[in-house]
Amino acid sequence: KKYPITIGLILICIIVYVISVFIYGPSMDAQQGLHFGAYNPLFVFWNHDYYRLLTANFVHFGLLHIIVNCYSLYGLGIFVESVLKMKRYLIVIICSALATSGLPYLLYLFNGFEVNVVSGGISGVIFGIIGALGALAIVYKDVFLSIFKQLMPNVLAMLAISFLVPSISLSGHVAGLIGGFVSTYFILNKKKKNQESGARKMGLMTFKGGVHP
Repeated sequence: KKYPITIGLILICIIVYVISVFIYGPSMDAQQGLHFGAYNPLFVFWNHDYYRLLTANFVHFGLLHIIVNCYSLYGLGIFVESVLKMKRYLIVIICSALATSGLPYLLYLFNGFEVNVVSGGISGVIFGIIGALGALAIVYKDVFLSIFKQLMPNVLAMLAISFLVPSISLSGHVAGLIGGFVSTYFILNKKKKNQESGARKMGLMTFKGGVHP
């Protein structure tokens, strides 16, 4: 009840994985992943399978893959969800999920980027949540900046692993990070402007009340 979005995402990932286990066994190859909704730019372009930009986030290729991702999602997600609240957090999650495959797809349209890559997993959304923390650190500083500084070594290590291990999607992680940061930064700035506008109106009302009791 406290973290419906984060827990809901984890449950969807688990349900999808359990179904895939019944169909393909505990791990899937690239072809099986495609049948199950994973992302590949050719399938999106030629077949117009735009749903893959979203469904790919819930497709996991093995037990270790889903355990690591769900554990990371729980640890980071419940904190950011409690800060942003459900509506804003949901917007950030959707933007991160779509950016994870959406930005690489735009690169494919531009220069044929990763034409043979099949990808899936919620890790792009996890990076989006990290991006959201980065936006919180920039806009509000204080405790958020401290938390983000503590996370930075882990984030850099994760990006390094994404770069060094061919089977891990560096583009998906970076794209999710960008999606989470940009959407959160926009949301927070809009919120601050609304608060400042509200404060100015309250000040004007107080001033008028003082002049005309």
